Amino acid sequence: MAKRAYEISIDETLCRSCAVCWEICTPDVLGFQAPLNKAIVVTQTQCTGCRLCEWLCPDWAIVVHPKSDTKSKVAA
Repeated sequence: MAKRAYEISIDETLCRSCAVCWEICTPDVLGFQAPLNKAIVVTQTQCTGCRLCEWLCPDWAIVVHPKSDTKSKVAA
């Protein structure tokens, strides 16, 4: 069985650099970028899809969703 892939979207305009997301992300998918310490995706492929970053973000700046598998789509 193939590992599911997830995509993380971060709205930089909503992020207030609170650090909640990158502190709770155990596979270290998220991090921050100086000087404003806004959340960024560091290693997208390690995302397990737990969605804790999305649920705990106080500003609703993060969205996690499964990547669409373009290989499984058959052209009609």
